[in-house]
Amino acid sequence: MEKNGSLEDENRRIRYLKMIVNLGLALLRQERLSRREAEQIVESIRRSALRMFPGKESTWEIVYAPRFRRAIEERWGKSTARES
Repeated sequence: MEKNGSLEDENRRIRYLKMIVNLGLALLRQERLSRREAEQIVESIRRSALRMFPGKESTWEIVYAPRFRRAIEERWGKSTARES
């Protein structure tokens, strides 16, 4: 039974992560935000994801970071060194 409970917990965390990622992407695309505010939202979602899935930084960088980067670049353009 423990294994089933563990799988259910992981599935719940995956569903929650998908929800906050989709919500974050919608916020970036639809709300009146500065680029800095958008980047803070992304960082907050990243921290939440890594709390739910410790040690999965590489998965974040491969799966989610590019989606958020594209959303930010579509709206605010590519970042310059001066902005960083």
